[in-house]
Amino acid sequence: MPLNQTFVAAGLALAASAVLSFIDNFVAAVSHEAGLWQFQVFRTLFAVPLLLVAARVSGRAIRPVNVSRLAGRSLAVSIGLLIYFAALGTLPVSQAGAGLFSAPLWVAVLTVVLFRRKIGGLGAFAVLLGFAGALMLLQPDLGNLTMLSLMPLLAGLFYGLGMMLTRHWCTQESAITLALGIFVTIGVAAIIMLGVVTLWPGDTFISAPWTAPSERFLWLTAFQAVGAVCAVTLIAQAYRIGNPTMVAVFEYSFLIFASLWGFLLWGTATNALAWAGIAVILCSGILMAVSQKDTENSTT
Repeated sequence: MPLNQTFVAAGLALAASAVLSFIDNFVAAVSHEAGLWQFQVFRTLFAVPLLLVAARVSGRAIRPVNVSRLAGRSLAVSIGLLIYFAALGTLPVSQAGAGLFSAPLWVAVLTVVLFRRKIGGLGAFAVLLGFAGALMLLQPDLGNLTMLSLMPLLAGLFYGLGMMLTRHWCTQESAITLALGIFVTIGVAAIIMLGVVTLWPGDTFISAPWTAPSERFLWLTAFQAVGAVCAVTLIAQAYRIGNPTMVAVFEYSFLIFASLWGFLLWGTATNALAWAGIAVILCSGILMAVSQKDTENSTT
């Protein structure tokens, strides 16, 4: 892979993380208006037309090149994201987030196990270092870990698998097609779950039944949809053209941007250990870039 293509993929991953971490700051506001599944249904209803318009304007084809492989990739990513959201209903955000961002570690493992690709000792160390930095930043309560803590780790596994499949199965698909696959899959699952929680309602964000959408809910959801469309399209393109192991490490920047947005928007301070974690994550990204350059040089 040309080095400039590697840098482009890294830049796309950074941009996606910046956008996604920004819009996620407003999920709490959505939770005061409606439940998770209603939010996902409406977000899909907003996002899909936006993607269709984008495809029309850009002249990109949205017809899948390989329907079965696109479906497999969409299902893997969607399962990972939905498990993550489900875990948020029973676990602190720190534990759920730490599990989801184990995805780069799973990507490295899957690269070796499924595709027999070598990532090198330095690349493996960079992935582990990035995961350690994420834990320093998120600071999960290790004393209160339970079996439920495995849920976000499972989310990380499916999300990492989906990103691997993006590179190895879906390189011929456009970024818009890949994004459509995720939104449609999550939308269908959300419709089913919305029916379930409406029949058997609860009083949490994840179990809240259908409610008449307020104007504020619609505006917040539309805002989320626009941001999510941009972020998902960018990250899909990053994995389509870049090495999945390298791109996955740069996704850790989500945690950095989340800390920065939290401070800028709400004045939430970040402690010394968290800033140390940010430094470790940056180091892991640099090491991964060096590892990728060495790998490319050894194959030329």
